[in-house]
Amino acid sequence: MAEESNPNILFGLLQAGLEISLGAAHKSIEMARNPQESATKVVTEVMSMFTLPAHAGPQLQDKAQAIAGVWMEKGMTILSECKTAGEKYKEGK
Repeated sequence: MAEESNPNILFGLLQAGLEISLGAAHKSIEMARNPQESATKVVTEVMSMFTLPAHAGPQLQDKAQAIAGVWMEKGMTILSECKTAGEKYKEGK
C-alpha cells in the first residue's frame, strides 16, 4: 500500500511545515519589536480562551465542549496566520 502513495504528499507536508515555522518566527520577531503591545494582546487572547461562550449549555460536558471548540478555533486561527505569514516570507514579500 505504501508503494501506491503519492510522493508529492511528503513534499507538501514539508513545505507546509516550513511555511508555518517561518511564519511563527516572523510573528515572534514582530512581537519582540513591541513587547508592551504584544503582551497586552497575548493576555487578551489567553483570557478569551478561558471565557465561557454564551452558547454553552448548562451541563459540565456542554461547557467543556464549548471551551474545547474555542481552543480549536484559536489554534486553527494561529496556524493559518503563521502559514500565511510564512508564505509571504518565503515569496520575499
